[in-house]
Amino acid sequence: MGQAIQHGHPIEIIDYSDATVHFNVLGRSIIVLNSIEAAHDLLDERGANYADRPRFVLFEVMGWGITLTFLRWSPRFKLHRRLLQASFTQSACKAYRPIQIEEARRAARAIIADPKSWEILLRQFSTAVVLRIGFGIEVQEKDDPYIKMTLDVEEATGQGGVPAGNVVDFFPILRHLPNGIARISKLFRPLIHARRTKPFIQRLHDAPWAEVEPSIRAKEQPKPSFVHTQFGRYLANEAAGRPNDATIEDLKGAAGAIAIAGGNTTWSTIIVCILGLLTNPDARVKARREMEDVVGVDENGDLLRLPTFDDRPRLKYLENVLHETTRWQPLSPLGVPHATLADDEYKGYRIPAGSVVYPNVRAMSRDERHYSSPEEFCPERYDPVTQGGRGEPLPNGPFGFGRRACPGEHLAMSGVYIMISTLLATMHIQCPKDHHGNDIKPNVEFSDGLSGVPEKFECSVVPQSRRMKELLRV
Repeated sequence: MGQAIQHGHPIEIIDYSDATVHFNVLGRSIIVLNSIEAAHDLLDERGANYADRPRFVLFEVMGWGITLTFLRWSPRFKLHRRLLQASFTQSACKAYRPIQIEEARRAARAIIADPKSWEILLRQFSTAVVLRIGFGIEVQEKDDPYIKMTLDVEEATGQGGVPAGNVVDFFPILRHLPNGIARISKLFRPLIHARRTKPFIQRLHDAPWAEVEPSIRAKEQPKPSFVHTQFGRYLANEAAGRPNDATIEDLKGAAGAIAIAGGNTTWSTIIVCILGLLTNPDARVKARREMEDVVGVDENGDLLRLPTFDDRPRLKYLENVLHETTRWQPLSPLGVPHATLADDEYKGYRIPAGSVVYPNVRAMSRDERHYSSPEEFCPERYDPVTQGGRGEPLPNGPFGFGRRACPGEHLAMSGVYIMISTLLATMHIQCPKDHHGNDIKPNVEFSDGLSGVPEKFECSVVPQSRRMKELLRV
């Protein structure tokens, strides 16, 4: 076996290599993978041993108990993953394209009518898509209660700290500490936050289900959705006396994962993409020119039509923009940690069973062995050198690794594609100007926590032409 990990101090750091660091914190082995190679070697190639999660005590307090992301390796995890994977394969996601196109164009019309509300209207788009797909519920106004619910959940997770990294995660008994005592120390602020925001998570799990459950039970032909399919199957089995693998609580948890994780991932990625295009306006110009070449323009320079999913294979630069978005600012910078099911050995060092393993996606995205000038938003980096690019590899890990990779990646990125392509087709997306006519550049700042969300920034959104307004009304 490899070198044993020593237990002499409350916190001990052992460098396995430049790519892997071990922390021994209060007897718990915490391993941070800082390179794509290390993550691939362990989380992908040895995925069966790294498929567990540590216990997320703080997130349990917050109400995330039965969401796929946080479930431990178990029959229940396998059940939830099977339920979601079948519905969100790359092939299955093609069925959701009409919904995504309709909602993207609805959002674009709304932004033209109210450009100062562009950010909340993009939130409306992402929420509307996942609620229609997950529950058959339609959201058409930016002040819809479901938009407020998703914003509340965003605050809860964005301010919840690093998963499995809080004092309550190390000492679960502390979850029962009274608020009066917990407020004495900064160490327990995340616990206070988790208790305060628990109703937000619970509400977004319960409210959509409560809205559609009666109609499904009454067989009132609700709009097709994940819940309609899965709960309808559950009721049919129940009526026929057949056993159900999933409980109603399982179905609510799986559907909640669609509403919460799916909507937030899509929205956040769209916002990061816009931020990247503001920091590199040349990229926006190139993406727009490519769209004109693919879609075609009339004598006035207006697009002949709006982009669709059929155009995506030919919009290669735009695809690079989307790849660069996920590399430039990963939404979960430290990743959601894995846990080892059994002892392992890597490069001569022993990794004990139960170790917490973080895939440091941000470090991977900044690895200068792969990415030159990594802080730049540069879609050209993925083009071959023979075509004037840098020949750098596509991002690895923004949606996780191994058996814990996010099953909603294809749905999320197809939503990002159609919304960004619609915005580029119909609007000028620019930095606002100061009194002297100079661009007001956004600050690239992100929240800490499970999902890093950009701090608010200003963006000027102006219609390309009257023709684009007319196309959006079709």
